[in-house]
Amino acid sequence: MALNQSQRISNRSVGQLDQKNWIAEGDGLLASAEKTRTIWMDHRRVFSQTVQQRRSRDRDASADWNLLLGLPRSSMLLLGYSVEMYLKAGLVRAYHGCSEDMFKRDIKNRYGHRLVSMANEIALSLDQNDEKSLNLIMDMVLFDARYPVFVPPTDSYANTINQQTERIWSAESFANFTKLANRIKTHSKRIDADPNKPASFLSFNVDSDGYLAFRVGGHLPPRITFRASSEQVQRGETTSEDMKKLFPKLRFPQLVHWWHRAWIYEDGEHKTSCCTRPTH
Repeated sequence: MALNQSQRISNRSVGQLDQKNWIAEGDGLLASAEKTRTIWMDHRRVFSQTVQQRRSRDRDASADWNLLLGLPRSSMLLLGYSVEMYLKAGLVRAYHGCSEDMFKRDIKNRYGHRLVSMANEIALSLDQNDEKSLNLIMDMVLFDARYPVFVPPTDSYANTINQQTERIWSAESFANFTKLANRIKTHSKRIDADPNKPASFLSFNVDSDGYLAFRVGGHLPPRITFRASSEQVQRGETTSEDMKKLFPKLRFPQLVHWWHRAWIYEDGEHKTSCCTRPTH
């Protein structure tokens, strides 16, 4: 069945296919992370006094301990998820013109919580410290802020707990991660929205159910995404070069000009997309 335009990501897409919704989700999570952190800092400041008062009155102080330990973990988890939302806001713009199913499939299988991979995909400038921070944030989301600590055979439980607590309680790390989150948000929001870096899009149906989508500009590398049609599959013509033959230079000069400079993706109906990048 032919893939119509309404099944591809465009400026009219909604929900998870609309960049604004990812940004809004990230904003809510980041604001919640900062508020949670503030509440924890206030609680930590009076913690010793509060616990002593409860004990002097023979009252249970477990709730105070739970907040002392749980609030900073929650703040880091919320912050980590906000970073992920801002990165996916950029991704949905990168997938403009691609099938909705491809984006949903890649978000789950190709990227998951791989923050550095997402950042590279949206051409976010990263130095070694940025990559380290994104990997630490990923670990917070996957492990430190979610599950009991895993103790390596070569370490003690107490030492492992202390290291985890230092990572989660660090005011410097939280501040640096927050700055990085805001930088990612700024980058994602300017994709296709900067008049000094305009984006250009082309989209074509191929036979009964294939397509090709091309984008260039907008603060992203040029991208070509294609899905071979059933007819092409039957003929054994499913490579990017087979697809290129359908677009002669005289009729499609812009597309041909960028072909060997673009990141090229194949939208496989039941598989995670693969990417071929120029070597020069």
